[in-house]
Amino acid sequence: MHLKSRLLDWMSGGKGDFSELSLEVFWHQFSRNAAYRNYCEALGQNPETIASWREIPAVPTDAFKLPGVALRGFPESETIGHFLTSGTTTETKGKHEFRDLGLYEASVLGGVGAIFGRPPLFQNHQPYFFSQRAADNPHSSLVRMFEFLSWRAVLPSGLWLIDSEGKLQLEKFLPEQPAALLGTSLALLRACDEMAPIELPEGSWIFETGGSKGLRKSFTPAEVRARLSTHFGVPECRILNEYGMTELFSQFYKWGDAQTHTGPPWTGVRVIDVHTGKAAVPGAIGYLEIIDLANLDTVAAIRTQDLAIAVGDREFILIGRDPAAIARGCSRGVEEGLGEG
Repeated sequence: MHLKSRLLDWMSGGKGDFSELSLEVFWHQFSRNAAYRNYCEALGQNPETIASWREIPAVPTDAFKLPGVALRGFPESETIGHFLTSGTTTETKGKHEFRDLGLYEASVLGGVGAIFGRPPLFQNHQPYFFSQRAADNPHSSLVRMFEFLSWRAVLPSGLWLIDSEGKLQLEKFLPEQPAALLGTSLALLRACDEMAPIELPEGSWIFETGGSKGLRKSFTPAEVRARLSTHFGVPECRILNEYGMTELFSQFYKWGDAQTHTGPPWTGVRVIDVHTGKAAVPGAIGYLEIIDLANLDTVAAIRTQDLAIAVGDREFILIGRDPAAIARGCSRGVEEGLGEG
């Protein structure tokens, strides 16, 4: 069976072997993705030297911002769209191109299904999306995720509470049954500022993702949970945090004050010692790297700009953003390694 078909089958409830498939994905990307192959060869690595998914070279997220570097394993003529990282209008944004969203959508459904079961347990909730529609924000992977969940009726027909100009439309927020609130932490916290506290019906829950950067005051993840819990009358154990990014097609989740974020079976987690560049000792803080096999057409191994502690092969304790990430950016060596040679 074709590699993509095997991955789709796995994400749809079939069986798969991460160790085996991750090496096949690496072979696939090394042979088809010129920029990634150049990068691996600059590091002295190739499919003959890699024996485990733990050794697959990871590309830093800043590589997606480099001009003239196409991190894809398919011709430009087959590109149908792209996702962009968030940022200011003057900031260079990372671009994740795609030729179809089959693996993205399968991974979203599979990841949600791993949490709520199949069928999802929140079918009887009224969803409220603190988000724009995809037509208003077509390059946001999170907005596309919300749109896809609604379209597939994994969630019933929901209400969208941010208009095309980015303004909250809280007059639409009139929950009379158990509700599911889905949005960025930023949008949900702004709603807390603009509306009176409300006690949502029992059984309601909240999906939140991202930080609070952009507000007058920044909040820690614990403070975000506490504020949302108090304002909407939802127990903290019913607040689901998503860890995701534009450069990944899969997401990691944790409920309430649980310690770890957990990814679906087609993902792997590594933590790299900040001084040696090698695998950190168990329990140590280091750079978080993620292997996401849903990224078949681009690069599966991604080094994030976050610090974490690994807990098993696909779980991690998130410590926070590397404070040197913005200043450091992509090193010249990385940029040269990703060049055309």
